[in-house]
Amino acid sequence: MCEDVTRLDILQLRSDVGVRSDDVVIYAACTPCQPFSTLNQRRGIDERKQLLLAFGELVLKAPPDYIIVENVPGLHNAYGREIYSRFLEILEETGFHHRDGSQLDASDYGVPQVRKRFIMVASRHAPISLPKPRRGPKATVRSAIGDYPPPHIGIGKAKSRSAPSASLPEQAAEGLPPNHIARKLHDHHRKLIEAVPADGGSRADIHDESLLLECHKRTPKLHRDVFGRMAWDAPAPTLTCRCTDVYCGRFAHPQEHRGLSLREAARLQTFGDDYEFHGTFFHAATQIGNAVPVLLASRLGRSVLAADRQHRNEGVT
Repeated sequence: MCEDVTRLDILQLRSDVGVRSDDVVIYAACTPCQPFSTLNQRRGIDERKQLLLAFGELVLKAPPDYIIVENVPGLHNAYGREIYSRFLEILEETGFHHRDGSQLDASDYGVPQVRKRFIMVASRHAPISLPKPRRGPKATVRSAIGDYPPPHIGIGKAKSRSAPSASLPEQAAEGLPPNHIARKLHDHHRKLIEAVPADGGSRADIHDESLLLECHKRTPKLHRDVFGRMAWDAPAPTLTCRCTDVYCGRFAHPQEHRGLSLREAARLQTFGDDYEFHGTFFHAATQIGNAVPVLLASRLGRSVLAADRQHRNEGVT
């Protein structure tokens, strides 16, 4: 269902879905992260901050058994503390036990990507715990995408967000997994990437300054990861909705002279190869970059299941 949360009739939705009185219900809220990001220049006036409280109103009207909230770390600091505090008051009014949210790094849970996120879980029945980090070596870019062949290159840069790139092919190119397609770089961008050393090199390693963009010559520390390469044997940096664009971060392939393909980005978010994205290249990249990594989501889900088993075993009401 695609609906404005501020106009959503939660009672009607539960009825439409067929929720019964004895069902165990979870609400998971991933409100837009931009209002609480340190990179947001409008963070003081961003109206999207109120969406967490709109979600809180749904909790008041029809409390679930469990709640999961995911956002950037800024949700519970100076950028979102007031909103978050009011949301916690709503939970307490509704009888929830909650753990004060914690910053989790997806790379601690089997995801081949450094992705620090604020996670809060709550239960109406008994205390609930966040998942414990996984022990052992972290997954890396190599372990995630090292087995892929070169992708199909054929989607150019969208002229604007209102006029996105062409729709993705209905079928994968022969011999390639679905969505294994990367943007075609402008000639100058390709020359920049060719000049960046393989396996973790950055724009600072380019010796021929004539290749650099004027803005990078004036302020060399500005967005220093732009046009950088990922390192094979380390987790990827945090993927964004522009994770396939080399001019938006350290999103160049560790070795090949290109940005990530959609399939590679999806793997770094731990989507299986059988999970296919549709629509335009721009919309697919947005879905991938904005997603909660599948393995982290799975661990959070298991935490809820463990709490519910404990609740049933102990007969807590």
